Amino acid sequence: DMNRRLIIAVAAIASIAVLAGCSQKYSAERDGKKLGEAICDLRSATTREEADDALEEINDQLDDLSTKFAVFTAEDRADVQNNLADLAEHTIQGNDVLAQQDLAVLERSADNIAEDANEVRSAAWEGLLQGLAECTQN
Repeated sequence: DMNRRLIIAVAAIASIAVLAGCSQKYSAERDGKKLGEAICDLRSATTREEADDALEEINDQLDDLSTKFAVFTAEDRADVQNNLADLAEHTIQGNDVLAQQDLAVLERSADNIAEDANEVRSAAWEGLLQGLAECTQN
């Protein structure tokens, strides 16, 4: 009957939406992790050239996340850019203490941004934290 067909159609559409949401969330988390790994590459840079290459990769990843998932405001992005500039400078100077503090600030920023975000955006920031764990966990 018609009602039954309608219920089946609605259920099918709902399950497709859930699967798409899960897929998008997974994709956001994976992309966030790539960003975290790129930040770890910056953390391990030993020359200005390596740092610049890492910053370029980081900015590509940030652009990608922004385009796909609108994961942050312009203000958030500016804060992250400032943190990354500090990290690059302290890493190149060999100042491990300040570089680790810079990573901690980035982790805190990611946590704060994720708290205010929807599920997909939060997944991107959780992915970032996973990627950062490669260079923040001792």
